[in-house]
Amino acid sequence: MDADSFHRLAKVLADSGEAVTIEAAQAKFSAYGVRIVLDQSVVDDVSAQVIALTAINAASRSFLGNVYIDAPRDMVLRAPGFLGLMLGEFSAWVGVTAVSREQAQAWPAIVITANTTVGAVADDRAIQPWADGWRYGVGPKSSGAGGFFAPACVAAAGLAVSEAFSILRCDNPYAGRRAVTLSLWSPSCLENGTPPPMAGVKVPGVWLVGLGHLGQAYAWTLGFMKPEANATLVLQDVDIISKSTLSTSMLSTAAEMGHRKTRVAASWLEARGYATAIVERRFDETQRVHPTEPRLALFGVDNAAARRVVEGAGFSTVVDAGLGSGFRDFRAMRVRTFPGPSSAAALWAADTVNPDMAQAPAYQALIAGGADPCGVTTLASRAVGAPFVGCVAAGYAIAELLRRQLGGDACSVVDLNLRDPGGLEALLGA
Repeated sequence: MDADSFHRLAKVLADSGEAVTIEAAQAKFSAYGVRIVLDQSVVDDVSAQVIALTAINAASRSFLGNVYIDAPRDMVLRAPGFLGLMLGEFSAWVGVTAVSREQAQAWPAIVITANTTVGAVADDRAIQPWADGWRYGVGPKSSGAGGFFAPACVAAAGLAVSEAFSILRCDNPYAGRRAVTLSLWSPSCLENGTPPPMAGVKVPGVWLVGLGHLGQAYAWTLGFMKPEANATLVLQDVDIISKSTLSTSMLSTAAEMGHRKTRVAASWLEARGYATAIVERRFDETQRVHPTEPRLALFGVDNAAARRVVEGAGFSTVVDAGLGSGFRDFRAMRVRTFPGPSSAAALWAADTVNPDMAQAPAYQALIAGGADPCGVTTLASRAVGAPFVGCVAAGYAIAELLRRQLGGDACSVVDLNLRDPGGLEALLGA
């Protein structure tokens, strides 16, 4: 077992000590899955389709392809970037495996509908994601008058898959039974101001720094949106796609293993109408933005050395999303904007030290069986991760950038843990 082949979400079972061997963790995790049910109303509703595609993609990566899809026969997609594609073709692309209805009956259900009628979903225990303009949530759908806004749709899907994971893990009695309403226009208060019309929301030129878990969630979300005229997305990363990338990152496929992440993201975005530029060097203290380049940045790197120098590169606004990495906190996220109340240099003055998970029984069993201790330590040090968390974080990060461009309130910090989405905290002010 090498560090790049262990599924990042299955690692929860090993790190927590719940599974005493890696084999036991893999066996238990392989039984996890989700049912995704699309009713007839989804056929003609773009918002519902973006929620559905995001949920299928994130769930397939999270649960080893164990997704049972119940949808109108021969459904043709209308979502931006997938226009005319069959749902079955999309499902194959994201790695959905053949699952029988009987096998899937024990799995939690995510039901997606464009119908706002009370009682439209017969199963009152089903998870019902929805998006309405800048608002999103789970539970009965709201009026639907807000229009299509991709970050809210992607966040709704991520929240729904997180609820399904909690049901599978039996780690939260409220999961799947609670109604949650959140706002990307006003994270701290649902009633604060009226968002602008959706037709005026376009993507400005921006850097995407880091194209792993978070960066690909950014790119996935932006792929459903339209760029401003002459806008360029600058894509920066140095890594290639590995096996572990497939379990956390929304664009990567097995066919692209060994390819550079920048090239895969550029191809994805250019096919959806964006102009891109590629930077294949590490972000460090020597980097400076050229006057002709975008001055906005979406940061998605996971190391302190790069983050502490981000304010010195010449960006006017940087939105940085950070995710938890341990089995207890991997569903937590913090979205910060710079300049802000605290400097990046102070926040990340010290390098991040991950907890030592090598003492967990599953890793000790590997060593007892003759595995190289250094290799086991490397495996144990890898972060727990799930693409559905990145989807929600991407919704908040992109919305923060756009809200400021549109004259809305600035939030310097947004804190959210998907185990308790109603406990979101936001700090207003640039």
